[in-house]
Amino acid sequence: MRIFGRALIVIVALLTLCGLVPAPSAEAQGPGRTTPITIGVLAPLTGPFNSFARDIVDGARLYLDDVNGEMARRKVELVVEDYAVKPDVALTKARKLVERDRAQAMVGIVLSAAAIAIKDYVTAQKVPLIISGFAAAESLTLQPNPYFFRITYGAAMPPSPTANWVYKNLKARTAVLVGTDSVGPLELILAFGRAFEKAGGKVVQEIYAPLGTTDFGPYIARIRRDVDVVGTMIPGSDGVRFIKQFQEFGLTGKIPVVDVAVGFTDMTNLPAAGVAALGVYGVQPYIFTIDSPRNRKFVQAFRAKFGREPGAPAEFTYDAMAAIDEAMKATGGNIEDSARFVEALAKTSLDTPRGRIRFDRFHNVIADMHMSRIEKVGDRIQPVVVETIHGVDQFLGMDPAEYLKQPRLINLKGTFGK
Repeated sequence: MRIFGRALIVIVALLTLCGLVPAPSAEAQGPGRTTPITIGVLAPLTGPFNSFARDIVDGARLYLDDVNGEMARRKVELVVEDYAVKPDVALTKARKLVERDRAQAMVGIVLSAAAIAIKDYVTAQKVPLIISGFAAAESLTLQPNPYFFRITYGAAMPPSPTANWVYKNLKARTAVLVGTDSVGPLELILAFGRAFEKAGGKVVQEIYAPLGTTDFGPYIARIRRDVDVVGTMIPGSDGVRFIKQFQEFGLTGKIPVVDVAVGFTDMTNLPAAGVAALGVYGVQPYIFTIDSPRNRKFVQAFRAKFGREPGAPAEFTYDAMAAIDEAMKATGGNIEDSARFVEALAKTSLDTPRGRIRFDRFHNVIADMHMSRIEKVGDRIQPVVVETIHGVDQFLGMDPAEYLKQPRLINLKGTFGK
């Protein structure tokens, strides 16, 4: 019997090698598989968004620390790639992660143009990407795409409720728009302008500066002084330079400034902006001062590990990693079955530091938006939540078909008031 049993084992092994008997699936092998999985992190560590990139990387690392480096009892390896805010480099780095490092999922990306550059590639490769940085272009999630997710926000989500809040609470009736001349920032600032005019206000001037502008003096000099509010969308270190030079022009406190999405009022850039940002209003899906047990635990852990407060990209990426973890558990650790994995990923609903989040059927997040004002609390300059708008989605509560009938937010440059 022993000889027969051994012979049977040898025969089955030979048949398996020949392909006549299928090898057990990842799920059949169970969650105890020892093969590690690889998650790629695309972050622009070089350039004006390096502070955002640092938070993206650290958010991913903190989540892995919290789960002891494992998801569904499989070890997880992070591979970080710097694409230097260049869309073509982002595509090259994505190819490297997928084809050389064998990444089974990716997170990160700041800059809509970079996300657009790699979208078709990740879809063709069937490797899910979760946007956990600031890539807000509407076109990224207007059509169903099984392998493309955004856990941050679409272009209308932060600025539209902000415009309504500014019209109602600041009693603003006229506005100047100042933004970065790039796809994502343009869509965000124009969404603010559209919603402001829909509420009853009027955009009387638009000013756009190239990405990487070092001297905002000529642009600030053009700002009309007879307006009720200046709406800005100037992300990263560009935004820090803008608000400091705005103060140098003596305009601080004379014209209210609103950061219509996550620009320079996020904790990734606020310490650098310093007192120049005092009094600025902002809107963000995540602010480290959110008063909840879940967020207090997250902030404490992040502060202990990295010695600073978490910005929104850190929390977004932490959430993205949590979503991957949940999908891993739902599939028994079988991330190799990409179709089943992304189906599970689409169904995730998470209690996160910013609150409850989930994906819509286009894989864009539904989340709360927090209005804030930059104030000095003790010896620290920080955002203070003044109001929370719950359950904001990319279609602003409208039926997607009706929403899509509206003129696209891009291509409206220079048309307000005409």
